[in-house]
Amino acid sequence: MNRVNGVIRMHLRDKGSLLYMPWLILCFSFVVNLIIGAMMREDHGLYTGGISSIYIYMLVIGIITVSQTFPFALGMSIRRKDYFWGTTAVIVGTSALSSVLLLLLGFAESELTGGWGVHLHFFKLPYLNDGSAFAQLWISFALQVHMFFLGFVISSVHRRFGKTGTWILALVMLLVGTVGSFACTYYGWWLPMFGWIAAHSAFQLTLWIFALAIVYAIASYSLLRRATV
Repeated sequence: MNRVNGVIRMHLRDKGSLLYMPWLILCFSFVVNLIIGAMMREDHGLYTGGISSIYIYMLVIGIITVSQTFPFALGMSIRRKDYFWGTTAVIVGTSALSSVLLLLLGFAESELTGGWGVHLHFFKLPYLNDGSAFAQLWISFALQVHMFFLGFVISSVHRRFGKTGTWILALVMLLVGTVGSFACTYYGWWLPMFGWIAAHSAFQLTLWIFALAIVYAIASYSLLRRATV
């Protein structure tokens, strides 16, 4: 447990990248959209996807975390298992905190400020923020954890197999995507697939997304156990 706590402290020393930077980027996107909303004055409101910046940033953090901290952690005689669990604890904690803040900002946007006075829909969007407060918290949390571990497993592949392994993974994913797209077009699967997605709420879909995050996490742990520094 002490070593896991040491990994947590190691990550939290870089509060700028982990805690401050994603919110600075999100705030910048919000200000830009707020200015646009004030200029356009849409009667039906301005809907924007600017909130996606925090999820994209989690993907980036997942990619760079291994290269920035894994060799240092092993150099400090931290076990790979402790590194993995300490990193997971930090991401779960920061994702939970961000989810609470996003929920509060969404409440302020929809219930207190009327879309920040310009009918801007930035933090609270239809479908994505439908349902109870718990559902909205879960959706945001699951998306952040999923994006982090997606980046984390990609970086773990690079750590385990190097550039060659990363290129092979990219080519395999490209091949799978190409063949899958062709099959969906040839057999007419696109419409049923989108119909299945539309038939489920964002909360239900993020249950599947979180399951994928668990798969990514298990794969990352397996790769890092065999990775060299």
